Amino acid sequence: MANRQPEIFQYRLAMPGNRVYPGAHAGRRVSSGQLFKRHEPLIAYPDPRRIDLRASVLDVFEQYRVRVYQQHSLVDVLLLADMSASMTGDKPDKQQVFADCLASIAESAFSYGDSFSFIACGATVEPRYVLMQCKQRGAIPSLISRLQTARFAPQNPRWQNALPYLPASPSLLFLLSDFHFDLNTLKPLLHHLRQHAVVPLVSWQRSEYQDLPEWGLVSFQDSENRSTRTLFMRPALLRKIGQLFDQRRRQLQSFFRAFGSEPVFLEDHYNAAQLQHYFLKRTA
Repeated sequence: MANRQPEIFQYRLAMPGNRVYPGAHAGRRVSSGQLFKRHEPLIAYPDPRRIDLRASVLDVFEQYRVRVYQQHSLVDVLLLADMSASMTGDKPDKQQVFADCLASIAESAFSYGDSFSFIACGATVEPRYVLMQCKQRGAIPSLISRLQTARFAPQNPRWQNALPYLPASPSLLFLLSDFHFDLNTLKPLLHHLRQHAVVPLVSWQRSEYQDLPEWGLVSFQDSENRSTRTLFMRPALLRKIGQLFDQRRRQLQSFFRAFGSEPVFLEDHYNAAQLQHYFLKRTA
């Protein structure tokens, strides 16, 4: 995986944050800030500097009223990644998508002053591939370097193993996978994530279903169990493979929309502009 300058994107959440510490995102708490929230009695918010004389005169209970403001908040940003063999295997292009995606999300979080967490989920959650609430840019190249030498498990991820690592407060969570597994195994995780803003990232390569010859013998290898199957390609079979992937795309969209999320398809390479466009549409 080549080292590249991380691309960044801007994100804005539809739901307000609830962290105590001030940050760059709209929050639920009231404190110092620039966005007026409401009036409150002085006894509840004892700050004479914020007394609103007009609101106090109009108060039917003849109490002093103060102006309180919406405090901007920090947001926890997480990347929960599929560590099954089909995600990278011996495919350099998919490995590069994995690395670029990780570096970009981390750098984007740091640009806001937010924390970044990474959880790699395979048969188990390996502690050496876990990074929690990091704010140090230097930790990301080290993590990517460890992932370069990681042995991804030849089986579907067990998503429930990641639950103890997830924060309790509402966060922004990216879910990176090719989703070539039974989607029912994801339902318990997504039910648990309803309080978070979840962005599914679907990593596919067109060479797997589109850039295939119309005629000839082609060997396909299962990334999980390494079994190989040789097929005689012909136009009808090529169309069928494409139709199956189109069907899977619609199935993923329908599945995630039922949980209030919209999947982003990263085909062939990672592009931060896709996520920029995604957040502009979701928060418009």
